[in-house]
Amino acid sequence: MFPMVEIRCGSVKAVSIRARGGTILSLQIGIRAAATILLATIASPAVAEDTSSLMSLRQAAINLSNAARAEAGLPDLNPSDILDQAAQDHAADMLERNYYDHITPDGDTPFDRFIAAGGNSWALSGENIATCEGCPSPPDTSRVRGFHEGWMQSPGHRENILSEGFESFGFGIAADSNKVYAVQTFSGPGADAGDGSSTPLTHEAARALALAEINMARTAEGLDPLGPSDALHTVATRVLDSLADAPEALPENIFGLLPEGSTGWTSLAVQTSTIGGSGGTLTGAVVSDIVSRWISASETSQPGGTEASHFGFSAVAIGDGRSTAVAVFAGRS
Repeated sequence: MFPMVEIRCGSVKAVSIRARGGTILSLQIGIRAAATILLATIASPAVAEDTSSLMSLRQAAINLSNAARAEAGLPDLNPSDILDQAAQDHAADMLERNYYDHITPDGDTPFDRFIAAGGNSWALSGENIATCEGCPSPPDTSRVRGFHEGWMQSPGHRENILSEGFESFGFGIAADSNKVYAVQTFSGPGADAGDGSSTPLTHEAARALALAEINMARTAEGLDPLGPSDALHTVATRVLDSLADAPEALPENIFGLLPEGSTGWTSLAVQTSTIGGSGGTLTGAVVSDIVSRWISASETSQPGGTEASHFGFSAVAIGDGRSTAVAVFAGRS
């Protein structure tokens, strides 16, 4: 269920929808979280469609968005055929089936449309939509400007246009003689948090932060804190390397990943998590997000359980917005 905020400003009615999260899978050794979705919608007196001038309207739309971003000190968005297709398909579908929503009557979401058009499943994606009855058809660039100004007057939709996490832009528009629907779409790797948690972390700092947060959770559950282990850090790194080749499969013999000479371990448990829309660097915010997902999952509310005494960790951020982390919990005889 998406939280919703209704905003009224003159003739503009806006509904801002935002969601973050995904599915978590666990075998005691695995967690996966799907990509973030950022959504927004606005109804504004604006535009109508002329197929022959669609390209010029798209250019006007991206120029207006990039001008607003330049004023905010942000880099330009790049045009995207994938996002154009997702936007146009949704605008045309709303017109044809006479509805106005991010979710289609069949239950398809903006992220579904983004993926169907060929988008990256780990990217952050966003959508602004608009509808107007009695608008002139076909539209011209002045109507696109009015449409853009309506979005910019609404905080949620302005945030999409000015998001640091978006790099690409798409635009679609469809109309008949009585009604027009327009859609803006966005995607990118996501952005780091705008606070101290956005500083890139070394491997050592990431491990220390993960261990500290896990031990806080264990203390709250009445469990002894875990100690760090170089041998388990090695196991975590080797698991992480294996996931690069087979993202859905963990190594069958986890004990076989222990470095030579590391003996005495009686239990090993592995957890992994991949989140999308997390930016391009491994930061404190990303590590905290991943650890909180492990802690909140029912199987891992007591990370490591009573058998674990030591901890290993490894994580990496990938440029498309993905961040993957591996935790190893182990006990000794």
